[in-house]
Amino acid sequence: MSSADHDHHHLLDADGNLVVLRDVRTRWGRWWSAHETLLRVLAVVALGWGAVYLTWRIGWSWRDANIVMWALLLVCELGGWISLAGLTWFSWSERPVRRPRRRATSAPEIDVYVCTYDEPVDIVMPTLVGCAALTVPHTTYLLDDGRRPEMAELARRCGAVYMTRPDNRHAKAGNINHALPRTAGDLVLVLDADHVPLPDALEAVLGYFDDPKVAVVQTPHGFYNDDSFQHYDTGRHEQSVFYEVICPGKDRHGAAFWCGSGALLRRRAMLDVQGVSTETIAEDFHTTIKLQRAGWTTRYHHEHLIQGVAPHDLAAYLLQRDRWARGNLSVFHTPESPLRARELRLRQRLSYGMSLFAYLAGPIRALLLLVLALVLWTGALPLQATWFNLAVFWAPATALMLLAGSALTRGYMRVKEATHFELLTAEIHLRALRCLVRPGRTAFKVTPKEGVDVGGWHRIRTLRLLVVIAIALAGGIIWRLLDALGVVAAPALPTVAAWLVPALAVIELRRLLRTLVFVARRRQVRLHARFPLEVAVRLVSNAREHRSGVTSDISTRGLAVVLDAPLTFGMSAVASVDLPTPDGPNETIEVRCRAMRSHRLADGRWQVGLRIERLADDARAALVRAAYVCVLPDLLRRLEPAAPVSGTPTPSAAPTESARDLGRTPWATLPSDPTTRLGDRTEERVAVERLGQDRGDPELDERGDAVVVRDAGHRDHREIVS
Repeated sequence: MSSADHDHHHLLDADGNLVVLRDVRTRWGRWWSAHETLLRVLAVVALGWGAVYLTWRIGWSWRDANIVMWALLLVCELGGWISLAGLTWFSWSERPVRRPRRRATSAPEIDVYVCTYDEPVDIVMPTLVGCAALTVPHTTYLLDDGRRPEMAELARRCGAVYMTRPDNRHAKAGNINHALPRTAGDLVLVLDADHVPLPDALEAVLGYFDDPKVAVVQTPHGFYNDDSFQHYDTGRHEQSVFYEVICPGKDRHGAAFWCGSGALLRRRAMLDVQGVSTETIAEDFHTTIKLQRAGWTTRYHHEHLIQGVAPHDLAAYLLQRDRWARGNLSVFHTPESPLRARELRLRQRLSYGMSLFAYLAGPIRALLLLVLALVLWTGALPLQATWFNLAVFWAPATALMLLAGSALTRGYMRVKEATHFELLTAEIHLRALRCLVRPGRTAFKVTPKEGVDVGGWHRIRTLRLLVVIAIALAGGIIWRLLDALGVVAAPALPTVAAWLVPALAVIELRRLLRTLVFVARRRQVRLHARFPLEVAVRLVSNAREHRSGVTSDISTRGLAVVLDAPLTFGMSAVASVDLPTPDGPNETIEVRCRAMRSHRLADGRWQVGLRIERLADDARAALVRAAYVCVLPDLLRRLEPAAPVSGTPTPSAAPTESARDLGRTPWATLPSDPTTRLGDRTEERVAVERLGQDRGDPELDERGDAVVVRDAGHRDHREIVS
C-alpha cells in the first residue's frame, strides 16, 4: 500500500477520482502522521512510564506529605494519564477515506431540514442557496421557529418549502420532531441555519445507506469565518482534534454520534425511537444512544461537506460549550447513560465515557493550579521527593506525556492551544459537573451566529475563576521572592521544592496571563466573511467614467477590486461583475457601490474597496452562490481525475483548469499562513467590518471597515494599511 493510502488529506470518490483536501496541520503533526509506528511507540512508552510514575506516587510519595494535597494532585495526574490513554485509543491509526459507492438501484427520496430560530437573512440565505445547489434531487424545508415573514419570503426565493409550528416546545429537537411526520423523505439531511452544504454533500455519503441498519452518517463541522474566537489559524480551530482525530477513532469503535448538524439521518430510524430526544438539551448525543439501543448503527464520514459560522466572541463560545457540557453530562441520568445502557458494547461504553470525561479537562487544570498556589502560600507539600526521584520518575513521565499528547493530536492542536481552551472552559465545565448529580431542566439557548467582539478588559470578568487563580499565583510568587530576599518569613519549603515550585508557578502564571490578555485585547468586528475571487469587473461612475479591473475578494456587503488607477473616496459607481456559476458559464451582475478606500500595490496598481449600496435580489443570490457554492469548495479541496496513485499529493500542486476557467482562487494558490503582501508592507489579515465613517472608530480599511486585531498566537499586533 502506498503512503498516499494512509494520508487522510486526500480521498477517493466513488468514481475513483482523487479529491485533494486542504491540509491545515502543523509541520510537527504531519511528521508524526508520516511515522505512525514511531507515534504508537511513543504513546505506549508515555503511558507505560506514566503508569510507573503513578505507581511510585501512590506507593511511596505520600510519606511526610500533606495527605489532602497529595490526594488532590494525584487526582489531577490520574486525569491526565486517562486523557492520554483515551487519545491514544482514538488516534491509534488513520483509515484512508473513501466515499462508498452506492449499489442500490432505486434512488431514495431525500429531504433537507434547515433549522432556524432567530438567525438573520444574511446567515440563512447562503445555507438555502447551498441546498439549492446540491447535486442529488431533494426537497429543502426551512423549519422556522421564529415564524418570520422574511424567512417565508426567503424560502420562496430559494426554492425551499417553508414550515413552522404554533409553539417552540423543546427548541430544535421539537422543531425537527414536528417536521418528521409531515415530510416523506427516506433520508433527512439536518443542517443548522449557518451550515452551508457543499454541492456534493449528499452524493458523498449516500452509499452508507445501502446498509439497512445505518441510521446516521455524521460529517465534520468546518467553519469559514477563520477569524472566530475558537480558531488558532486558517482552517484549524478548537474542534479540529475532535472532528479530525477523535471522531474517526469513534467510528472504528462503532461509537460515532450525531453532532446536531451536517448529518444524514434515516427517517424510519428516527420515527422508530419516537423522534429526536427531548429529555436533555444534548438531543443529538442522546438520540444516538437511543438509536444504538434499538439496534441501529451510526457512521462517521471523514470529509468536510459543510461550512458554518464559529462563535465570534467569548460570550458565544462559552454559551455553546456550557450547553454542550450540561446536556451531555445530563445523559448520565437517563436510560441511555453509557454506564446503564446494556445494549451498548464495551467499546461503545468506553468511547462515550471518554467523550464525557473530556469535560473534566478544564476543572482538572484549575485544580492543579489551585494546588500549586496552596503550596506557595502554605508550604504544605503534595509529595515528598528527592532530586533523584524527580529525575527518574516525574521529569520523564511529564516530558513523555506532553510529547505524546502533542503528537497524537496529529498537528491539529499545539500544547499551548490546548492549555488556552482548558483554562477558558474551566469554570463553566466545573459548574456543569452538577448535572452529574442533579441535572435539572435547562433552556436551550441558540448560539449567536452574528455579532462583533470589541474586546476590553471588562471581558475577563467572565473568567472570574482564572482571575482569582492568577492573583493567587502572582501573590504566592511575590511572597516567595520576598522570603528569599529576607523581607518576610514564608513557611519553609525543602530545597528541591523551594526552587521547583516557584519555577512551575511562573510557567503556569504566564499561561494564565496569556489567556486573559488574549481575551481582553482581542478585536473582531467583521460581520460578513470575505472570499478570495479573481473575476473581471467593469466600473461606470456617475460621471460616465469607465474603469476595468479584477476583483481580489468578495462578500455579500462589498468588493475589493484591483484597478490601474485609484477611485476618489465616496465616488458612486455601477460595477458589472462576471461571477462564476456552478454550471460553468459566468453570470454578470450589476452592483451599485461606493468607493471607500484606495491604496497602491507593489506592482503599481491600486486596490480599491467598494461598499455595496444597492443590489437586486437576483444579483444578491448570484453573489452568494459564487462565494459559497463556487469559491468555498475550492478553498477546501480540488479534484484530480482517476489515475494510479503513486505518491502522496501535496498542497503545492497546480490548481485544476476548471477552477482557473471559472476564475476561482483554488486553495493551492493561497499562502500557507494568514500573512499577505499589500504594497511594500506586510499586513496580517484580521477580523474587520464596516463601522461607518461617522463614528470616530479606529482607522478604516479599503472598504471603510475598522482595522482591528485577532492573533491566533495570543499576541497583539496592529494591522498596517495605508
